[in-house]
Formats: sequence, structure tokens, C-alpha cells
Amino acid sequence: MILTLGITVQFGIAQNQPDIRLESVNLNLLPEFNQPSVFVVYEINLQETLSLPQDLTLQVPADVRILNVFCFTPDHRPVLLNYQESQIGNWKDVRFSPPYPHIHIEYQDPNLVRQGHQRSYELEWLSIYSVASLTIRVRQPLGTSQIHSEPPLEGAEESTDGTGYFTANFGAIPAGELFSLTFSYTKDTADLAYPALSVRPAMPIDETTLGRTPSTMSVILWLLVAAVAGMTIVGLYYWWFRSNIADRRERVVQGVGIMNPEKQTIFCYECGMRARVEDAFCSNCGTELRKPTPFEQPPGS
Repeated sequence: MILTLGITVQFGIAQNQPDIRLESVNLNLLPEFNQPSVFVVYEINLQETLSLPQDLTLQVPADVRILNVFCFTPDHRPVLLNYQESQIGNWKDVRFSPPYPHIHIEYQDPNLVRQGHQRSYELEWLSIYSVASLTIRVRQPLGTSQIHSEPPLEGAEESTDGTGYFTANFGAIPAGELFSLTFSYTKDTADLAYPALSVRPAMPIDETTLGRTPSTMSVILWLLVAAVAGMTIVGLYYWWFRSNIADRRERVVQGVGIMNPEKQTIFCYECGMRARVEDAFCSNCGTELRKPTPFEQPPGS
């Protein structure tokens, strides 16, 4: 009911517009072309007497992903068009304003049914505008021998690249009338006709190539060299520190007492009374004080 109501409203809107008719519609179906789905291209020609630009609304299935909407200039240059999408039931309205009568709509339809080697797909066409001539063209997928369709398509025609195409013209389609076509085929490979291109180097890669990622072994060797160099630097610093800083401090501390005995504190060994450095006898008990003798360094030191 929602779908019928939506079509009725759209048909009423179309009646309020100028008399728009699609002179020809070519539906090009490319199964498993560059995705595991069906790539669909609408080629639409408006009547030459229609004043353009003109607001148009075309229908596509609701779950397709629209890729491009554009038209062609008289000298066959493509012009991208801005468009708006709105979903109504199982359909999606695509609204745009073409300045030229030759229109293209491209989308990916994910509704390709895959069961083992068997593939099947149903195309549906619905428009609020009448079509004077509807043609369907199906590209033969890679790795298949034939396509079965209902209604039937004519025998395959071969293109310049050796690819087969199945074609049929179904004549005029009134506005608001649903047209459907189903086809199936057997394919024993998952390869696409035009898969994503592999990335290849612009020139041969060898050990001298700039920006080349080094091997794991070379990275490990460089890390070992860096670790040995770091340990060597730390060892040299420790040796220099012991030789020039720590030993010097130790000699200075020793020199205060041993090399300079006059700076030592003297106590009487009899009564323990502290004496002055210049005293020869204890001022408390009169005992002769014993003073340390200067440290004698070995010859050549």
C-alpha cells in the first residue's frame, strides 16, 4: 500500500510538470564487473523539444549505492550533476536538474544471488515517466558460457575486446508500470572482469633503492652495534670518572689528615684532654703529647 501510494503521489507530481517523456532508456547490466555485485548504468535520452534545465525524478531500487549522476554536452563531455535521494518503500527517488538531454546514472546493486557456482539477478524498472523505447543489455561475466533470462534476451554480440553482450528491446513502457527481467548463469570462478589493479614499482627494487625498507637481519645488526657503542661509551665515562674525580676526592680527603698532620685534632693519651695544635704538653696533666708524623710519599709519586 505504501509503495502504491508513493507511486500515485509521484505520478501526480509528474502530471503537474511539463509533458516529460523518456525517448529511449538503455539499461546496461555488468554482473561481477569490478565488485561481487551488479554494476548498472542507465542511459536516458529525453525528447529534444523539452526545455532544459528541468527538474526530473527517477526511481532506482532502495538498497543500491548510487555512484554517479551526470549528463553529456553536445560535444560528448560529461557534466556531473547534483542530486538528492529519498526512499519510498522499496524504491529510492533520485532528483536532479539536467541541462542536457543525454543522462547517465550509475549504481552498484548488491542483490546478486550467489549459490555455489550459480548466480541469479532480477532487474526492476519503474518510472513516473513513460518510455518510448526500453533496451536491456547484459554483459557476459568472466568465466561463463551463456546467460538464461526471462523474458529472453537475444543472442550474444561480441564487442571489440571479445566480451559477449546479450541484448533485447522491449519497446514502450507506460508511466507507473513495473517491468522486471531475471537472468541466471553458472560461473566456476570468483574472478572479476576488472579487479582492482595491483600496485607495482615504477622501477626495479634493489639494495640501492631510496626509501627501501631494511631487512630484519640488518635492523638487528644495527641495534647490536648501537648497544655495543653505548656500553663502550658508558665504560669509558666510568673509567674517566674514577680516574679524575673519585680518586682525586679520595686523595684530597686523605691529604687533609695525612699530608697535613698539623690540621688534625690532638688528644692527650693519658687523660683524654683536647690539646691545641701548638701544645707540646697536656695542659691538664702535663703529659708530653704524641703528634703524628707527616705522610711520606714513595719516591717518584
